[in-house]
Amino acid sequence: MTTRILVIAGVVFGIFLGVIIGPSVYSYFRLAAEMPADDDAGWASKVGWRLCNRAIAAWPAKPAPACWKLATCDNEGALSVAERERLDQMLKEAKCDH
Repeated sequence: MTTRILVIAGVVFGIFLGVIIGPSVYSYFRLAAEMPADDDAGWASKVGWRLCNRAIAAWPAKPAPACWKLATCDNEGALSVAERERLDQMLKEAKCDH
């Protein structure tokens, strides 16, 4: 009888914890695993420069982003020498004034 009550109490407690903590844990892992989307809102955010490295690495397989996005990379991105050279090539190809 006592074991049965402990098992039921444990199950109820586990469900309670799952309901309370579950959404926070799910949201954390979803945000941690998700890369920022390559959309205008992502580029225009305070941390839009984070999209630069991925855009530079994907070029020329993917077309260069718009000039204003490349300007964000030029102004704010912490780029290596190789990335800087590649960005300059992207800016020339896209005919962006920088």
